[in-house]
Amino acid sequence: MFNWFKKKEKIENPIEISVSGINPQTENEFLFYNFVELTFAPHLQKWYEKAKSNGIEFKPQYEKAIKQKTTTSEFKNPHSFPEYFDNKFDHIVIDFETANQNRISACALGLVFIKNDRIAYQTSFHIKPPESEQFSSRNIGIHGITAEDVDYAMTFDELWESELSKYFNQNLIVFHNASMDLSVLKNLFELYSISGYEIEYLDTMQLAEKSGNPKKLSELADKFDIEYIDKHNPEEDAKVCAYVFGELAELYPDYKSLVRTLSEKEVKEKIKRKKETAEVKNQNLDYVQEYSLDKGEIEKIEIKDKAFIFTGEITTDRRTAKNFIEENGGIIKSGISSKLDYVIIGADFGWSKIQKVHDLNVKKNCKIKILTNSDFEHLKKNTPHNNV
Repeated sequence: MFNWFKKKEKIENPIEISVSGINPQTENEFLFYNFVELTFAPHLQKWYEKAKSNGIEFKPQYEKAIKQKTTTSEFKNPHSFPEYFDNKFDHIVIDFETANQNRISACALGLVFIKNDRIAYQTSFHIKPPESEQFSSRNIGIHGITAEDVDYAMTFDELWESELSKYFNQNLIVFHNASMDLSVLKNLFELYSISGYEIEYLDTMQLAEKSGNPKKLSELADKFDIEYIDKHNPEEDAKVCAYVFGELAELYPDYKSLVRTLSEKEVKEKIKRKKETAEVKNQNLDYVQEYSLDKGEIEKIEIKDKAFIFTGEITTDRRTAKNFIEENGGIIKSGISSKLDYVIIGADFGWSKIQKVHDLNVKKNCKIKILTNSDFEHLKKNTPHNNV
């Protein structure tokens, strides 16, 4: 968007206003008419008068639109978006802001549409996060968006249906830092069970790295002398990213090799894997319960000549724990086998080991038992040391 004129006009209070406008000769009628529609009529009049006094020529249809707005205070853009552009852009640059650290808590989205190497249109939307997602003071401090700001905003699925689905599937989507924006998209698609998408995307952070440039957007803006004032305003971030992409694309002409695709199939497979993993974990938790011992049984364990294996992180240092078993005549094993007597599990223990314990107990009639971290601590407490 061109900022051709900036003028500060005195009004009675005296508060100063800044009037910015669009190139009066632009071929982008949608952009000019949109400017006329959205600009307060008195401000538009001041801008127009200043432009004329500077000898600026306007296209006749633009002057007609300005006259209608300044005399009636009403004007409706005759063109619709994105149909005016045939829904075809070089690329669309996006930036999300979130209410908190969770990727499903998107609260704003900025978009900049590039056509013929120029900004054709830019806009932003507030997004109402799911009810479970509260605004954190940290995130509010970063972007300034509060719960009150999004009270009447659309949820992401509503925004997708009414707006984003029109152009996301047909155009290359560009953002800076896939770990943020791409992750937000994936999680929102999953949360709202959105289907029917196949999105090509490119990460300018990866492009910066490939071309030997700094990865931070602010550092890239400094390097390429791009004005970057309103950081974490999603529309401003997207615009700066658009300019940065233009610079990086010249430095790395093979940037199209970095384009990737986010498809419905990929997200569905992720959901399926998560579901399967959850089912396996739940099943294995049942096995842990099935092969566990109560405190009385733990106190009766005779360590001597019994085989043990550890999996996961336990409270006691692993070396110390193994020494305890060996000092009491026990044997430390390196893998699950029919010769094992006890598996001691800690945090992040191996689920596959529990499955194998179950298989051995069922198929080979083994009697392998499972001790949790607290069970092991109880065993230590109730076992005389050096009982060899």
